[in-house]
Amino acid sequence: MYRKIIVLLAFLLLLLTACVNDSKTFTFSGNSTNWIANLKVTQTSDDYETQDFVLEYKGDDVNSVGEISYSVVSVGSFSRSGATLEENGTLKDSDKANPTNAKVTENTEVEVTVEWNGNTEKFKLDMQLVVDVKQKE
Repeated sequence: MYRKIIVLLAFLLLLLTACVNDSKTFTFSGNSTNWIANLKVTQTSDDYETQDFVLEYKGDDVNSVGEISYSVVSVGSFSRSGATLEENGTLKDSDKANPTNAKVTENTEVEVTVEWNGNTEKFKLDMQLVVDVKQKE
């Protein structure tokens, strides 16, 4: 009987430990003459980083933009070419990685370069939110 209670308690402790998922979220925002960009980086307890990127065109004629190439340069960089905007003038992209040494922090510098129709704009994103700790229920 005593052994069953210990096994049950050990199982419950393991279950409760698995239910807690601490994550850190960093949000970076910035803009240029023609673009607004937001980058949300979520780091989970399993050492993965998810980077959700949203690029928005400020102009009125979304159809005039054509194909876009962009790059996001920070601790972990990513880029895309030949992309097109949605009808609302936005473009969304996501990248998930398991960074071994370099992770995004509140001091990370983020720079975005956007190229379209022979134009190029380069701008920095500033950090907006430091840390967000969540519990999974």
